[in-house]
Amino acid sequence: MSPIERPPLVHPCDTGAWSTAVPHDTFTWLRANEPVSRWDDLEGRRGFWLVAHHADVVAVTRDPERFTSRFGVVDLDDHADDELDARRTMLEEDPPRHTQLRRLVSDAFTPRAVRAYEGAITLATDALLDDALRDGTVEFVSSVATKVPIRVLCDMLGVPHEHTDDLVEWGNWLLAAPDPDRPDPILATLSLDERRLLPFGHPASLEAFALADALADERRARPTDDVTSALVNGLVDGEPLSAAEFRTMWLMLVIAGNETTRHTLSLGLDALGDHPEWVARWQEAAAAGDRRWMERATEEVIRWATPINWHRRQVVADTRLGGADLRAGDKLLVSFTSADRDERVFDEPFRFDLEREHNPQAAFGRGGPHFCLGAHLARLEVRIVLTRLLQRIGGVRRVAPPVRLASNHLNGLTRLDVDLGRPRN
Repeated sequence: MSPIERPPLVHPCDTGAWSTAVPHDTFTWLRANEPVSRWDDLEGRRGFWLVAHHADVVAVTRDPERFTSRFGVVDLDDHADDELDARRTMLEEDPPRHTQLRRLVSDAFTPRAVRAYEGAITLATDALLDDALRDGTVEFVSSVATKVPIRVLCDMLGVPHEHTDDLVEWGNWLLAAPDPDRPDPILATLSLDERRLLPFGHPASLEAFALADALADERRARPTDDVTSALVNGLVDGEPLSAAEFRTMWLMLVIAGNETTRHTLSLGLDALGDHPEWVARWQEAAAAGDRRWMERATEEVIRWATPINWHRRQVVADTRLGGADLRAGDKLLVSFTSADRDERVFDEPFRFDLEREHNPQAAFGRGGPHFCLGAHLARLEVRIVLTRLLQRIGGVRRVAPPVRLASNHLNGLTRLDVDLGRPRN
């Protein structure tokens, strides 16, 4: 039997295509025909393998001995050793170093520690909704989805609230993919050589580091119980973090904790706009105090959104995965987007079902050393924000097409204009 010819597919790194819609048809075909597929790169770099099946995605992310993170996680460039070291965060480390770095801050992200923020998240959400709901039409991304997670992170890190807008702006610059229609005015002034050793490849990181250094000086003089103090005063193998390790770790926490939650919130509300029956059902659950139902609904919102499309790994030694023979040094693009629509795992994966019973979503990982540190916090924020919003509104109706983020790495919206109907009594 001859192999099935690959039809024209959307390239997984085609930012222009992703800014229009998630190319689910491409991933559906790959899962059925080439679950580990070979791709040439669009920018002339070495090609890579795309991992599409849920089981293979989970296997790769749980196995740092075969699939390392040390050569990059959020981009496909092949960096020189000094570039890798300048950009290295906890994400780009494998155990045991990764485990030791994670342990510095993990106590702040346990379920018990996160529950202590429930009141603060609720108060922040209500205050933002008071402002946003004065008019019937709301731009949800900027007025609510962006602001709640960054305020919580500021509290956890001990960052004064006057810097919240700075943190959001830095994150936008550092993680957004290049958009040919909207060139970055800062990068345009720098040569490739000048950018080479900049963390995240962007000078905005230096502005963030200046704030981190100022906070670090304060915490060394007067330790507190916030995450910044834990990073500054903690030890790994009996030694404090270097200045570079502290800065990149601090900035990674800021960016990762903000980006994923705001995109999940925006995409979740957008999906609810297509399903008024689920809006009514969530309102019923909130009125009844049915926390279990709302937690299950939140898990489906996370699966539906899958705010990070992929992470990179690199093959350590020759191995076989999903029927493909991989060689040491090969790059993998591990697709969480594909995993969370895998027909082998999810019943009717393209149905938005807030009462889905079996939902092992991979958006935050499925165990392993790189399971999302902030998963419990993100779940809490998504549940509280959507619940408090839906309790106060009559419905969700788009008044303009949502504007998608120009990125193949992050799945999100930059604008979502909605009419939320008459306030509920």
